[in-house]
Amino acid sequence: MGLLIAKLKALPLPLRLLLFLGIPLLAWLPWVGLGGWFFPEARAYLWLLLYALLLAWLWVWGSGFAAYGLDGSWPCRGGILWGLGIGVGGLFLLLGLEGSLGWLSWRAVGGGSLLVYGLLGLLLGLGVALAEELFFRGWLLQEMLLDYGCSTAVWGSSFLFAMAHFLKPLPEILATWPQFPGLWLMGLLLVQARVWNQNKLGLSLGLHAGWVWGMAWVNNLAWIEYTGRVPEWLTGIGGNPLAGLMGLLFLGGTFAFLNGLAQAGWLPADLEKR
Repeated sequence: MGLLIAKLKALPLPLRLLLFLGIPLLAWLPWVGLGGWFFPEARAYLWLLLYALLLAWLWVWGSGFAAYGLDGSWPCRGGILWGLGIGVGGLFLLLGLEGSLGWLSWRAVGGGSLLVYGLLGLLLGLGVALAEELFFRGWLLQEMLLDYGCSTAVWGSSFLFAMAHFLKPLPEILATWPQFPGLWLMGLLLVQARVWNQNKLGLSLGLHAGWVWGMAWVNNLAWIEYTGRVPEWLTGIGGNPLAGLMGLLFLGGTFAFLNGLAQAGWLPADLEKR
């Protein structure tokens, strides 16, 4: 296996990327066929297996996750906790602001459902963020840095992160394309979060997980309903904040807030030095 990986690492990046993704994808396809045949009701969850295979392949390639900036250090562990809090807290602050303006209304939900869906959303957020951050802000960013330099790596990895969310049927692409600028901006913010976190993945992973957690929590509970008092381009087309002006402003505000914390020395990586 070590010899195979060494040969793959010597290839140009486009071919390296194709083969890197192709190996877990080829391992996943038979399970898609079998799962779709024997468990058709679980077909929608087969992508979780792909994420698991990708994580296993990342581990083998890097001989662990520390090679990508995910380790047991305080900047990494503290970054995850801070990112989770800032991510989910900022999202609910945005929704709370829109609710106070009368742009959306909150539905009453039971305490049991609130807890169950909250925990499920947290697990989903951590799982999705772990795989995507290790790949996009870990493996891909580092591989692009080696071949193309800093600027191309930052912009290119963020662009590919946004593009990866459109691997879906054409009608769905056409319906969700307004999310693209927000996803690209989100990718750039997560790269910067790694820089703020002493090149560790903790803060970017926590932020990403917090956003996925909050959106899954809200959507699975059908917790909010937009009133239609303002156009969708403001609050988010299709109910997705990233597809609206408020979502873009939210990402900009998150950047400004984190940059202020970094300048003041209040991020986990800075606190460790005190």
